[in-house]
Amino acid sequence: MGTRRMVAATIAAAVIGSTLMLGSPALAAPEDAPAPETTARAGAEEDLGYPIDGKVLSPESSLGTDADGTPLAFWVTNGNAEVPAMFQVTEVLPDTAGGTGNKVIFKQRVPAGVNSWANTFNAVDGTVYFGMTEGQLYSWKPGDQEITDHGTPFPGQQIWRLATAPDGMVYGGTYPGGRLFSLDPTTGQTADLGQVNAGETYLRSLAIDDDYVYAGSQPNAKLARYDRHTGEVTDIPIPIAGQGTTYDMTLAGGYLFVRVEPINTLIVYDTSDLSVVNTVPKVTGRVISQADPSGKSVWFRLNNGVDPVGIYRYDLETHTYSPLGFNPNAFPGAWMWYEDPDQETWPGMTAIMTYYNGRIYTWNETKRKGLYFGEADLESTPNPIQTIGAGPDGGLYISGFLSPPGMSRFDPATDQYTLLPGAGQIEGIGTFGDSLVLGRYPKADLLRYDTTQPWANGTNPGAPVSIGDEQDRPHSLVRVGDRMAVSTVPVSGRLGGAITLWDPATGDTEVHRNLVPDQGVVSLAERDGLIYAGTTINGGYGTEPTAAEAELFAFDPESGDVVYRTVPVPGAVSVNALTFDEDGVLWGIADGYLFNVDPVDGSVIRSEQVFPHRTSMYAADRSIVFRDDGYLYATASGSLWRVDPASFTAELLAADGAGHLTEGSDGNLYYARVATLYRWNFALGDVLPAPWDSGAVYDTGDEVRRAGSTWRATWWTQNQEPGDPSGPWQEIAETEDGTALWTPSRIFVAGETAVHESVVYTAKWWTRNQMPGDPWGPWQPAG
Repeated sequence: MGTRRMVAATIAAAVIGSTLMLGSPALAAPEDAPAPETTARAGAEEDLGYPIDGKVLSPESSLGTDADGTPLAFWVTNGNAEVPAMFQVTEVLPDTAGGTGNKVIFKQRVPAGVNSWANTFNAVDGTVYFGMTEGQLYSWKPGDQEITDHGTPFPGQQIWRLATAPDGMVYGGTYPGGRLFSLDPTTGQTADLGQVNAGETYLRSLAIDDDYVYAGSQPNAKLARYDRHTGEVTDIPIPIAGQGTTYDMTLAGGYLFVRVEPINTLIVYDTSDLSVVNTVPKVTGRVISQADPSGKSVWFRLNNGVDPVGIYRYDLETHTYSPLGFNPNAFPGAWMWYEDPDQETWPGMTAIMTYYNGRIYTWNETKRKGLYFGEADLESTPNPIQTIGAGPDGGLYISGFLSPPGMSRFDPATDQYTLLPGAGQIEGIGTFGDSLVLGRYPKADLLRYDTTQPWANGTNPGAPVSIGDEQDRPHSLVRVGDRMAVSTVPVSGRLGGAITLWDPATGDTEVHRNLVPDQGVVSLAERDGLIYAGTTINGGYGTEPTAAEAELFAFDPESGDVVYRTVPVPGAVSVNALTFDEDGVLWGIADGYLFNVDPVDGSVIRSEQVFPHRTSMYAADRSIVFRDDGYLYATASGSLWRVDPASFTAELLAADGAGHLTEGSDGNLYYARVATLYRWNFALGDVLPAPWDSGAVYDTGDEVRRAGSTWRATWWTQNQEPGDPSGPWQEIAETEDGTALWTPSRIFVAGETAVHESVVYTAKWWTRNQMPGDPWGPWQPAG
């Protein structure tokens, strides 16, 4: 795969002055950082293009027809932070009609919104309705020239599911209120019908008949029936304890089919009395079909490790199921049956099934064969970068959000990418000898990839090891002895993260959950056999935190004991980017604060708000790198910063959403903005002096960096901090063309020029700390 490179000529740099705060934790972070002072300097940023090329991803899809009965598939393909999602319609064409299949006949980017998990075709009015996880609601009817925007019907609520009743009324579910709502297509009016599953944050699945709406929820897998005529709500027990999500539902033949996660069991209810008549394990998703044309069965995908993997027919009379011989390499997204005009080739009814990658599969039972239509005609969007890690082989490994294509490897020596297919959404990357170790979402899967051998998903890396214990997102992996320590946050609806000790050689795991009660663990560092960990007050999505502030703690992996706990920044949501400097001091970032602590007892040495105050769920984009130039580099608050570790003064290098900082094997810094990888190339920028050191001896002409500026020694000096306009240091600053900028401490002699407030002045005699502008002073306008 090629790269796209561009060298930025200049960027704006910022110096943020900090007030010295020694000793114990600082006060809670204020809402805004100090206003930055700006100065110009040469840039060193390179755009390295997209590590993971665009891939079609439509989490939800639907099937319907136009006025002529032509089958259509409706997709809402993901956008990213730079571009909104795209609504795309494809015509499902059999091979007898040209053989191309899945041809796009309409597409338009939505006015707003990035992701959609809500998509339903209304057969009554022939319109598709779709909602965004940002709360917008849209519709489109075949023949329309553009999408209809229904606005954001419930501000503050995301739309997570839509379904259509037999009479054409549309119903939806929301997050975080877990609300059921209705949309009347004839009037365009929406109505909030309330929270039907008490205490639940996601209304995740819907099935509707003439009288009732069946609603499933997350994070505690509840199920309820809403009476469409009276508004009465009836709770329906889930017979399997400990589930998180009532994910998919279908009504057929007087039965309600409900798939629950994470166990992936299909529960069959008799709608007449709400009794359970059957359960089917390992219906691995996604959607259970409506009744087939015979009205006697529904179809679903089974993968139970015993029977052949594939699509099965479930008999509505006998409650038994059998394989169809149809085994697409895909999870069902939507189902429809279609009567092909070419009955000789495709007799009877042909099933159509969508897959979230924009693909379509068909199956004709009579002929016992089907067709596959790929996604090539649909427009894709580059995958947002999820994390970046340095490998033991010198490569950089970059994973993407919900990444069907895989993970990318970047070679700093050649600037080339290699796609490693099948990796999934990697959230944590570490090293173990020659192996790259990976933490994958969901289910907190752990994988080991031997970088000395070719990538072969399923073999190298082999089968994943799942942490279990309700853990879901592995954020940080560090080696401790012969094991890896893995930090995790739990599944949706749960509090209590963990540190897991994993032996990559044997696959053995040892889970230590709730080391800090009800907090997730998001960052790790190791030194002398102890693990130092930062927490977030958040649990899985859809869960309200109970803790007030994030903590830093030390953990002894041998004894399993917490050595100490401390709060480096009161009120912070998460503690991230834990890193040791060469003196063994532990550093980290908490919201807008940079702090360092004594690892022996956790006492805070210094804690200051250095970056703009910003919080997020897990703040996984925060990172710290100590380079051999004496500076600390960090991504925080959506920017890349260079920090003088002595003064805690930060200089802004790159803004606009920079995150996931990693140092490459070439000594340069790599980071992400949305879907693009960037490099801060030190060979392209100015060579900066080392930070001022109070113990060092400096001779005339020596230069140092202090408080974001360059200073030159006027005479021999030691332990005299730059900044005194009459002292031993001159602040050296220049415009882009090399003209000196006037600074109070700099010495100018007769005939030298300097710029002050955009005016060029010439010195009439030797001068220092005399501002240009006084007509009787040492300066006169040049020319």
